[in-house]
Amino acid sequence: MYSSLRPVRHLTAALSTATLLISICPAQEIASVDLTKVSRRVDLRRPQSTSPVTGGYSGTDQTTACFDSKSKVGALRASLLSLGRTHYRLEDEPIFEVTVENAGFTKIRIPFSPHLADLQPDDPAKKFAYSQLNITLWIAAGDDQWDANTGGGVVLYGDNDHADTMLSLNPGQWVRIVGTGKFTLPKDGLNDEFIRLHPVGRVYAQASLYRDETLIKPTQSATVSREVCIAQTHGQSVPIELVIP
Repeated sequence: MYSSLRPVRHLTAALSTATLLISICPAQEIASVDLTKVSRRVDLRRPQSTSPVTGGYSGTDQTTACFDSKSKVGALRASLLSLGRTHYRLEDEPIFEVTVENAGFTKIRIPFSPHLADLQPDDPAKKFAYSQLNITLWIAAGDDQWDANTGGGVVLYGDNDHADTMLSLNPGQWVRIVGTGKFTLPKDGLNDEFIRLHPVGRVYAQASLYRDETLIKPTQSATVSREVCIAQTHGQSVPIELVIP
């Protein structure tokens, strides 16, 4: 599993102008979804092959991150409101509750459907595009020595051409999402001794947006994901104890 590991930087500076804007705009929750109670439709149809398939199937995924801080078009703040409990072991799957808020100056369109399969064209061989909202749990040392995006998370999908799959968030508005994660440790960058000296002490959430294109062939598939340039911040975190055997 791909993971990202980074030193923790304290988010001590806030944009006062953004705070002022939010204070004068209607702050409200506009939608919610509980993914623990939804049977997600994510399996995509594959076009029929004109000859017998003998070599199995393969797929590729390519992700391009946004590294241009000058081109960011908005801001999303993810706040972890709660976890199912406070004590976990590795590989446990916590139920979490998160809010994703427009913390910027301009309206942001976000995908808000759990059903990727509903966005696929009638012709399964036709390439199609869609938006993707990733909600990822980050585990962090209690003394802020490290953090990593290995707490699992959920994905929502949408496209402007498909009704009721996209939402507009005005500044100060937010959505609420309930989902299931999975606690693992980063595969690279940390050894067991360092983690035991700086154990996991809290969890927070992060929201990111992508614009995807998927093409499916009888024996192959490919998805290209391009990150939408937004400022990503996190609000409330939750303290936990993560037992490492």
